[in-house]
Amino acid sequence: MGRERTDQPAYRSHASGQARVRLGGVEFYLGKYDSPESRAKYHELLGQYLKNGKQAPEKPAKDNAVRLADEPVQVRHLTADFRAKVLPLHEDNAANFNKFSNLLDLLDALHGKELASEFGPRKLEAIRDTLVTVGIGLKPKPNSRSYANAQVRKLIAIFRHGVSRELIEASRIVALEALPPLRPGQAKDNPKRTGVPLEVIRATLPEMSKTAAAMIRIQLATAMRPSELFRMTPAMIDRSGEVWFYRPTKHKTEHHGKTKAVPLLGDALDALAPFLFGDPDDLCFTTRLRTPWNKDNYRRHVERAAKRAKVEHWTPYQIRHRSLQSIRDDAGPEAAQAIAGHSRMDTTEVYAKASEAKAIEAARAAPKL
Repeated sequence: MGRERTDQPAYRSHASGQARVRLGGVEFYLGKYDSPESRAKYHELLGQYLKNGKQAPEKPAKDNAVRLADEPVQVRHLTADFRAKVLPLHEDNAANFNKFSNLLDLLDALHGKELASEFGPRKLEAIRDTLVTVGIGLKPKPNSRSYANAQVRKLIAIFRHGVSRELIEASRIVALEALPPLRPGQAKDNPKRTGVPLEVIRATLPEMSKTAAAMIRIQLATAMRPSELFRMTPAMIDRSGEVWFYRPTKHKTEHHGKTKAVPLLGDALDALAPFLFGDPDDLCFTTRLRTPWNKDNYRRHVERAAKRAKVEHWTPYQIRHRSLQSIRDDAGPEAAQAIAGHSRMDTTEVYAKASEAKAIEAARAAPKL
């Protein structure tokens, strides 16, 4: 059986020992074959080529060759390698994917043609200043202190990837991590999210679609994140034991090698049951238009229902806080930690001033509507 054909220009070797790629009839030489630098340059040139409608990224030299072998690694080479090697791993997490994409675009726009080895704390601080004063993305707005600090950590992760690929020296990470995080008072802080009162939820449910109301009930009974509900399929429900478990194939702590098992009892099981009769691999919950739920349409649905019910404004992201607060009060912090899937107790404390048994105990203590 022959090799599957692809129209993507291949990374190839040359008799000279260099790596090369032909783009739009122009031969680009990239440096030593199979070196991290040549791979990074390949990804960067390929990105330019595809973005330009499969045209050669630069005007060819007279000898119809562009020699890049001696070009030092620039920030744009590092970001291209990250896009090729790491960014696809975040495709199942739209929020993370978009955050990294925006940061990579910003790095290219501000520092793309600068040497990656010369990107230091002062340049990192300047990007952070942009985040808290202007923001980035299609609809920029000033970001909070915690968000800006989180984005700085992502920027450092991009350069840490460069170290792992031997594109830059490890000393770059030491330098970048020398930038202290923003302290309280140095940038705006968003109001802390609090749990929504149960009576407000009860009053809002009649104004929701049956699907959204079921999702709210399941969230409250399990302390699940909305994103975990959006991905749920009948095949992910383990019905082999006395207690049924939701075992998502993708979840927030998956990259730490952790598994997640959410017990489904009482109100959660009652609310979920009508949505388990479809194809095992189809989503349990879709909108009235049969499209997937996401953080935006779910939030808007809840906000509009609350307005019709004439109760205080609330969002589905307050449900997890409400649930964990109740579980912690009734069953203790360890139960809240178990059902939340947190590795550290202080993370649970942020939400709620691991064993499956503890998670079941937590589910039994979850608030009831």
